Amino acid sequence: MSQLADPGAPGPAGPPPAARRALRRLRGAAARTVHRASAQTPVIVKVGGPVLAVSLGMALYLEGALDTRECGAAPACTAMTQQVSLVTTDGTALMLVVLWLVFSAFVGRRAKRLADVARRVSEGDLTARVGGSAAGAGGEDGGVGPRPPRDELMLVGGQFDRMLDTLVLEQQRLRCLTDELEHRATHDALTGLGNRQLLLRQLEGTLAEQRSTSLAVVKVALDDLATIDATLGHDVAELVVSTTAARLSAAVRGEERVVRASGSVFAVLVEDVADPADAAAIALRLVDVVDRPVEVEGASIVISARAGAVLHLPGDDRTAEDVLRDASLALHAAQGGSGSGTTMRAAVFTRSLREEALERSRLADELRASLAGQDGAGDLLVHYQPYALLSHPAAVAGFEALVRWQHPQRGLVPPVDFVPVAEEVGLIRPIGLKVLQDAAARSAAWHALAPARAWTTSVNLSPQQLLDVDLVHRVTDVLARTGLAPHLLVLELTETAMMLDLDGAARRLQALRDLGVGIAIDDFGTGSSSLSYLHRLPVDVVKLDRAFISRLEDDATALAMVRAVLDIASALGLTTIAEGVETPGQLRILGDLGCDKAQGYLLSRPVHADVALDLLTGARPLGAASLTAPAPRVGR
Repeated sequence: MSQLADPGAPGPAGPPPAARRALRRLRGAAARTVHRASAQTPVIVKVGGPVLAVSLGMALYLEGALDTRECGAAPACTAMTQQVSLVTTDGTALMLVVLWLVFSAFVGRRAKRLADVARRVSEGDLTARVGGSAAGAGGEDGGVGPRPPRDELMLVGGQFDRMLDTLVLEQQRLRCLTDELEHRATHDALTGLGNRQLLLRQLEGTLAEQRSTSLAVVKVALDDLATIDATLGHDVAELVVSTTAARLSAAVRGEERVVRASGSVFAVLVEDVADPADAAAIALRLVDVVDRPVEVEGASIVISARAGAVLHLPGDDRTAEDVLRDASLALHAAQGGSGSGTTMRAAVFTRSLREEALERSRLADELRASLAGQDGAGDLLVHYQPYALLSHPAAVAGFEALVRWQHPQRGLVPPVDFVPVAEEVGLIRPIGLKVLQDAAARSAAWHALAPARAWTTSVNLSPQQLLDVDLVHRVTDVLARTGLAPHLLVLELTETAMMLDLDGAARRLQALRDLGVGIAIDDFGTGSSSLSYLHRLPVDVVKLDRAFISRLEDDATALAMVRAVLDIASALGLTTIAEGVETPGQLRILGDLGCDKAQGYLLSRPVHADVALDLLTGARPLGAASLTAPAPRVGR
């Protein structure tokens, strides 16, 4: 095999003139152009003089230093691919490779060392290094040695072709992996929409670029998604989410962006909105789009949605996080149906909502402290409102247990002021259990004083309590610990609570009824499916809503509706209780219509346990307190 230099020579005499001229050109001028070649075009590195054409095979046209016809470099030159541009975005990297090969050829390092490293890289060993390998064959230590023959240079070229292909593929794989991870981090897997992280980025970019324009962020929430998931299954809940995403995406304009901000909340970024009325209109439009039934296997699932909007105007110093937080506050205001900017199903943020949120947070902290029995947090008390038989209106026929909060600074707080907060922060179940325990213990003690009297104690169940799969166990445990007979306890629930999980409610209520516990529907007549509940649920008592009772004396329609409900209840063998009785005329009409019992301020307001015991024993007559000292109604 021919050599480029005499192997017996003491050392290289230096590169030949052609190579020296090429090296000077490479050292003396920066690469001016790297041509991103097609599959049939070599990469061209222009260095200011003669043109060097460098292929992946590293064939060097150094002014005839290598005979391309003899070494076969021309085919390698034409085997160029566009992938080169992925590795060499400018001429620097290619020139470094060329310089390294020329340097290796003329200082004596064998080309096989480079070929071995290139082969290892092409086989997947990305840790291979030229200087880190062991001494080559023949005990070479990487020092000056014989110059490689031309066929070994071509071997190096071939191995570098494969090595660079491997590196290109590895780079492409890593880039695809990076892109996939980035997409997963910023998009929702179920809907394909962006997530909160992407919304935050988009909002930050919009706020930074458009300080002089206005925008709105509208959050749209699915109220009953958790209940749908718990009762109808995860697949149905996902179908509801996907359907909602499709509806919102189809409803927005091209410049508006929809994301899934959280499990049940979507968000829409709308630019060029400056008027709160316009923001409210957009919010209501989106609610109308979402608030339609979803068909699943022939069944229609009712969807309830609400929306909260926030404006960001020129000169506003709020950050993107601030804007999203305020949109959530508006969404909460829409849920409550109160607060500035609220239009039942949609609300627009105002600064007063932030103050209300802080107040709710303080109230929630104080409620937790009160439940934990901390000093200075006040006490959760149970007050009792009696109801009486219309045939014997002077005698107590039972009590309804109602929670009150005796706060050290706020005074006696009615449930309308703290129960919504308790529901929001997950405290309603422990509060409900406390009321049940206290009322059952008190009732058991009172029955021990007068065992011959037949009266019941009613306790309200919140929707969250009714959804509790351990409800039957909890009630059974309370009865066992307090000693109260099951037939002396009545559990009241609203139609709203039953709508959330009708089948589950029916199973749990039937189990309670099998124990002997009575079941009452509270506020009967206010829902859309009242009569169907009487058919599907194990009900013992129907409580007519105060909205009908208050109009009995001057509204023929209300009178007809009350008569109809009483007739149906009588036919089904159900006990009836009229709520909110406040006048003797209402009491008389109810008696004439055949109502069984009455409850209201005419008989007594909710009272402390000591007063309730006096009413029960007859030490204090029914009606005396309300008739002599009328007071504003206290919310339940």
